[in-house]
Amino acid sequence: MATCDGEQPESGVKAFRDEMTVVLKTAKEHPETTSREEELEQQQGVYSKLSEYFDKSTKKLFGYKGHVLTAKHLDRLYPNEKDIKILDFGGGTGLAAEEMIKCGFHNIYGIDINKSMLEEAQKKKCYKGLYLNKANDIDSLDFLFDNSFDAIVSAGTFYCSLSHAGTEYFEKMCNIVRPGGKILIVTAEVYCQASYIKWDEIERLERLGRLRSHPVIVEEVYKTNHRGKVFVYDVLQ
Repeated sequence: MATCDGEQPESGVKAFRDEMTVVLKTAKEHPETTSREEELEQQQGVYSKLSEYFDKSTKKLFGYKGHVLTAKHLDRLYPNEKDIKILDFGGGTGLAAEEMIKCGFHNIYGIDINKSMLEEAQKKKCYKGLYLNKANDIDSLDFLFDNSFDAIVSAGTFYCSLSHAGTEYFEKMCNIVRPGGKILIVTAEVYCQASYIKWDEIERLERLGRLRSHPVIVEEVYKTNHRGKVFVYDVLQ
């Protein structure tokens, strides 16, 4: 069945993969000529134009498993606490939320910077609430600063590229999660090798007594031909 603009669904699925691959490859190979703002604009343009094909493209063509791993490890951390209040950071179309619901979690809120992706998530009815975050503006998270969330989870968002979320968000996340809560991040191992990641920010927050890191877990299959890394942090204050 064709879409309303005449595009075949399979064409849209492949178009998402191909266009996003070009954007990420260009940014990686030519960092000196691609600014964070330019990369962000290009990526979000692809997400906005082809958001309806995101799920099928990432799962079928990229072999993405990050959403499944996120639910798996959240269930490991909270095997008997299914009522916890969860913020799905960079939740996109709600892939991780769907998997968390399968594990019995239901008190889930989502936040993303792309309106079209959130519109796709809304259709799934997985979230109790959805928030549109302002791109590249960490301070736009301040409205969530009430320490009311038990956990923040993030699948496939952190460290993906220069314009994606990085360690600069951690101090803000400590103000969103209650003391005793957790931050769970699942991402590709290869992303964690990027030179733009400021790991010393995590060390700073640990010295201040705000965070405590768990041992990093390596998952053999994050997406096709890529291993994943699972980061867990206790929020102390």
